[in-house]
Parts: sequence; C-alpha cells; structure tokens
Amino acid sequence: MNGRMLVVDDEALFRQGLIHLVRNNPLGWEVVGEAADGEEAIQAVHSCTPDLIITDINMPVMDGLDLAERIHESGRDIMIIILTGYREFEYAQRAIRYGAIEFLLKPFSLDEACKVLRKAHERYRRKQSDIRIREQYIQVDRTERWREELASMLLHQQFEEIVIWVEDLLEEAARMPLPQCKSEIHLLMKVLTDMLAQQLQPQESGGLDAFGPDPLLWIHTVPEVITWARSKSEEWMDMMMRLTREQQDHVITRVIRYIEMNYAGSCTLQAAAVHVHVTPNYLSHLFKKETGQGFSQYVSKRRIEKAKLLLHSTRQSMADIAEQTGFDNSSYFTTVFKQATGLSPREYRKQGAGDHNE
Repeated sequence: MNGRMLVVDDEALFRQGLIHLVRNNPLGWEVVGEAADGEEAIQAVHSCTPDLIITDINMPVMDGLDLAERIHESGRDIMIIILTGYREFEYAQRAIRYGAIEFLLKPFSLDEACKVLRKAHERYRRKQSDIRIREQYIQVDRTERWREELASMLLHQQFEEIVIWVEDLLEEAARMPLPQCKSEIHLLMKVLTDMLAQQLQPQESGGLDAFGPDPLLWIHTVPEVITWARSKSEEWMDMMMRLTREQQDHVITRVIRYIEMNYAGSCTLQAAAVHVHVTPNYLSHLFKKETGQGFSQYVSKRRIEKAKLLLHSTRQSMADIAEQTGFDNSSYFTTVFKQATGLSPREYRKQGAGDHNE
C-alpha cells in the first residue's frame, strides 16, 4: 500500500528532482502534490490529504517549522520529514514536537533519501495496520452493542422504538462519505439479518438474501444508499413483525407440549428455548406473559400434579414417584410437595386413602 506524499520546497528544480526520485524508485510513496512554501502547503493538505510531508526548513512566506507547527495544531496525523542545512540543524530539533520523524541534511545522496523514505513508509505501514486492527475491534464492539439493543427492543416488542433506532443510524450514515456510508449500511444489514436468522430462527431463510450487500456495489451516491437501506429496513420490520406474531401464536403451545413430554427428566428453560428456536430470555418473557407463571414454576406445578395422581393411584415408593416426576431425590420431592400442598407426600396419600374409604 502506497502512502500519499506532499513535497514542499521553494526551489522548483529540487522539488522536481525529489518527485522524480519517488516516482522512479520502489519507496512506497505516491506524490499527490507539491508546494513552494508553507502557505501553499497548508492549502494542499486540505485538497490532497497527504500521509507524509517532506519540507524544506528555510522557505519564504511560511518556513518548514511554522508549517510543522500549523499541521500539529490542526490535529492532523501527518508525518513530516525536514530538509535542512547543517547550520540550521539545531533549530530543526524544535520540529520534533510538531511531528517531524526524520531529517535529511542538504545536500544528501540518493541512497540517504531512499533510506529515509523507506523507513518512513515502514512507519506508515505499521500505523495503517494498527488503524485497521482498531477499526476491526471498534466494529465488533459496535456490532455487539447494536445486536444487544435490537434484541432488547424485540424482546419487549418495541417496534416503534426500533423504527426510530434504525432511522437514527441511517441519518448518521447519510452524513458520511460514500465508502464509509456503504460500510455502515452493510454492517446494519448484517445485524438485521442476524436477528432474523438467529434471534427467532425463521424457517424461511431464503428471504434473507434480499438483505445481502451485493446491491451496494452498484450504488454510487450516498442518497441512493440511504434510500435502498431504508427500503430494506422496512421490509425487515414487516418480516420481523409477522414472524413475531406467528412465533407467539405457536411457541407457547409447543413449549407446553415439550414440558408434558419432558417434565420427568431434565426440563430446563434453556432446553425448551432450543426446542422452539428462540432465546431463553425471549421465552422467559413470553411464557410469563402468556401463562401468568414463570417457566420453572409451571414445570414444578406440573410435576406436583403428576405426583398427586401417582400417590393416590399407586403404592409406589416415594423414591420411585420422585424419579418419575423429575425430582432429584425423595427428600427434595418431599420438601417441594409440602411447600406446594401443605402436606407431605405420605400425609397426602393417607388423606386420599381416607377419602377413598369413606
């Protein structure tokens, strides 16, 4: 990856010689501009956004030190190489605080210049690598945050809030340059698709292709990107609302059937959630909403009901009944049964026997 370089010197022949050197040697730099003094260089910085400025220290209008200071004060992360004569070297030390990374003493040899420029490019390469790593971490953090926020709103069926949330992201993306805008929208579409594929596990997975990034490749303006993203977000919302309604219509019936089939064994919220393809948090919230009871409370109640039936209709031991109704041991069974009924299992059996005799 070539870095972008701006050459600043008041001697036109020297500038041209340096530009020729860079363009005809594999130094890792592309010359994107030139300037005759610091003032011209400031204007060029805005128009060509260099990664490196190589500047003479002694120039009219604005010298290299003042240029380095201006760049530093602007907050731009631009590396600077100072060209200086021997007598000026002591003054050039001041440029270090303004971002100067190297000095070239005039006159310098071709080998010296190439060595300094290659060293600067290696520094540039490491910097770009660090930036990419940071961006990847930031993107991962932001993706997880978006997923958590979206999952929370879906859990509580806050669809109006989701519309506002998506629109805020689109408005923010609309203020970005085209490449960053596309990247932001691609990330948003990925999060929305993941919600469809993972949060509710829709069986109609073929519909997810519509949210892929391919159309973004053929869009060439920010407004068109935002229009496309808004349309896809609306499609996603319609699909998610429909899936949510369907899920709520069937999931509790399926969960109750699952409990009926599995209460005698390990019957956990997590296992039931996997069975019906929703998250445990979503199932817990929905089950309490639809039945008025927590999942564990409902399972425990069903086990007690089965235990009552076995106590009255069989002569099985407490240990056998506990095993058949999903309790770890007879002692725990006795504790839970008494909490639920006010009687121990034996007392309940005797009471039932007495009622039967009467």
